[in-house]
Amino acid sequence: MAALAAGWKFILPALKLLKGGKFLLTGVTMLVSIGVYSIRFGWKFAMGFVLCIFVHEMGHVLMAKKQGVPVTAPIFIPFFGALILQKKWASTAWGEALIGIGGPIGGGLSAFACWAIYLATGNPLFLALAYFAFFMNLFNLTPIFPLDGGWIVGAISPYLWVGGLVIFAGLAITRVVTSPLIWLLIIISLPHVWSALKAGKAYPGALETTKQQKLLMGACYLSLCGVLVAGMVVTETELHTLMPRRTTSRAPVQAQ
Repeated sequence: MAALAAGWKFILPALKLLKGGKFLLTGVTMLVSIGVYSIRFGWKFAMGFVLCIFVHEMGHVLMAKKQGVPVTAPIFIPFFGALILQKKWASTAWGEALIGIGGPIGGGLSAFACWAIYLATGNPLFLALAYFAFFMNLFNLTPIFPLDGGWIVGAISPYLWVGGLVIFAGLAITRVVTSPLIWLLIIISLPHVWSALKAGKAYPGALETTKQQKLLMGACYLSLCGVLVAGMVVTETELHTLMPRRTTSRAPVQAQ
């Protein structure tokens, strides 16, 4: 409870970056998402999960602010996550990549924060939150537009988007992932990918990245993916080790 209360102390100052109706829009959609997630996962997990998503979105907002790009307030959509919309393109492809990577960096930090709280308290709620935050941010790094990974690799080469489409199509066709969200993302991505490949550039009107910027962003992208994979594997392993303990601890009570 204390940790979740501390989380809200972070939310309030962060929300001050969002003025007027933006504050209201974000606050209301956050509450709706918490309510919907609570039905299935309980209010404590729902509150923590939405907070992790909020930190992710504020990573985008802060990077967009640094690039001078106006964006909408974060809008939360249950079982989809949240999104912000840019009101104009950044002046450079590098700027677009920075806005894109800001979210997973913020979300990754929220995952590590949950993990640290688990290590300090032993509360499995925060271990579960850490695992799902690692997974959510890793999924967002898939190199397909409009996910964050698509915005990032677009600054390196729009041809990398084709790889993202192949990955998603393979997951859907083999039914490794059965969510209709996969097909929705493919459909949304196709027009942008097609126009970018015809134009030979990912972002209309934006200055292309230099070779050094491409190498740097590629290294940051791969490093971030590696960190999130490692975090997800470690927390998932720990979750599996906790399950037998919880089952064993309940056995004597059930036997009575």
